[in-house]
Amino acid sequence: MFDLCQQPCVSVVIDGRPTEVSVREVLLRAHEIDGLALEDPLQAVAIFRHLLLPIALHALGLPRTGHEWAARWKARRLDGTAITEYLTKRVGRFDLFHPERPFAQVAGLRTAKNESKPASLLMPPVATGNNVPLFTARTEADPPALTPAEAARALLSAHCWDTAAIKSGAVGDPQVRNGKTTGNPTGPLGQLGVIVPMGATLAETLMLNTPIAPQGLRPGDRPQWDADAPATAEWRTRAPSGLLDLLTWQSRRIRLIPEPDPSGPIVRRVVLAAGDRLDPLPSYEPHTAWRAEQRATAKSGPRRPIRHQPGRGAWRGLTSLLATGEATNRGESSSELMTQVGTLYAERLVPADLRLQVLCVGIAYGNQSAVVEDVLVDLIPLPITALADGDPVRELLLRVVQQAENLRDAANRLGDELRRAAGADKLPWDKGLRLGEALVHGLGGTARRLLTGLQREPGRVDAADDAWCRAARRLAWEIVEPALAAVPPAAFAGRRVTDKLAHRPALTEALFRHRLNDILGPPPATAKAGE
Repeated sequence: MFDLCQQPCVSVVIDGRPTEVSVREVLLRAHEIDGLALEDPLQAVAIFRHLLLPIALHALGLPRTGHEWAARWKARRLDGTAITEYLTKRVGRFDLFHPERPFAQVAGLRTAKNESKPASLLMPPVATGNNVPLFTARTEADPPALTPAEAARALLSAHCWDTAAIKSGAVGDPQVRNGKTTGNPTGPLGQLGVIVPMGATLAETLMLNTPIAPQGLRPGDRPQWDADAPATAEWRTRAPSGLLDLLTWQSRRIRLIPEPDPSGPIVRRVVLAAGDRLDPLPSYEPHTAWRAEQRATAKSGPRRPIRHQPGRGAWRGLTSLLATGEATNRGESSSELMTQVGTLYAERLVPADLRLQVLCVGIAYGNQSAVVEDVLVDLIPLPITALADGDPVRELLLRVVQQAENLRDAANRLGDELRRAAGADKLPWDKGLRLGEALVHGLGGTARRLLTGLQREPGRVDAADDAWCRAARRLAWEIVEPALAAVPPAAFAGRRVTDKLAHRPALTEALFRHRLNDILGPPPATAKAGE
């Protein structure tokens, strides 16, 4: 047996040092733990959302008012008695290799030909089948040998992030056709841009991810380990019965196949088949921002989750992240949890000096979502004052994001004009590195320093604004000046395309300078020529 509540299986950071502890110890010592280790962010999010958070919510219940939530926050720790009682009543339910009811699996799951797959199938960034990452030294013929702890983390990660398309057909599944099931969606988190608010300790993070519900948990709502009967190969498309069901959603039917080893059991092979399909995604999904399908009904009409974009830092998504009141003009609104934090701050139920961080994680799939193209991870500090409507910090951050996008457009336009002046076509938007993309990438470090500084000293908005404009202007010229210097001498005469249009580098540079001043304001009087 391997009981997750007794055996070390969760990677955490304590006093700055990584270590592994059991689920029971994680929850009882949550106030002493800095947070989960993020070496594999997909597994960290899966462990947090699929295991730790639902245990805490089920054992402690949902707070029904903001003041009840604040009372728990002031305690700085989880109720150890309630956690211990909860886990004691469920002895055996978290056993990874239980013969009749293995945790998050189906006992005896098999295909008609008794086929199995390498354990790497549970790990999206690892090579398996046609999912072959660009940089990897491992092939499908050399599957990893997972310890029980590693297998448990990979198991939960697969439930959350697995690729879509064809899956092996399991014996006992009436919807199998020709030994396969088709039309499988990705794991539920793969369809979101996951947003996790984080505090200074794991206990604070669990509290920041605890929704306030006046009616408490829904009747009949339960996590997967509390189901009336063990899971079978049969699956169906359905709506979740509540928050706990959603958090522990069984998107796949899986069986780990342990093998004996001198150091203990290892897992090299698994059986993975189709699982329950989520339809529809409920409006109480707590870990994603939203975009309304109809702008006029941004809060009440149909909404779809906003996914993170490859190559785009989380700070560039602050417009939707901070939309905790009215939706943006694009119909975007923040996650339910971020909105709740903003409300708690407005009601002075959380401190103004809260060191809030926001973890953003997502997957970019390719080829009908059957392969993983990229894993998107970013962790940014966020001044909690920015969640208050009309706060100067909020206004500055929204202005910074808009200025960055305007600078990106201006630099891209300059690059296009310089290429035309030299007789070349402008660079396609999806080919090569454009000047604007290089500029916003370089602004990422400045934006992080701005967020950190405003978190520590929210009263220094004017100084932060001035520092941002100076740094953005300086970086803009550092990016575009090499492109201007590289223009061939023959291009300076300009290239006439029509009787009224000529591409001239001198005019292009002057227009860029004008746009820069429009975006950031006039340069300081002490600025050097060219800035």
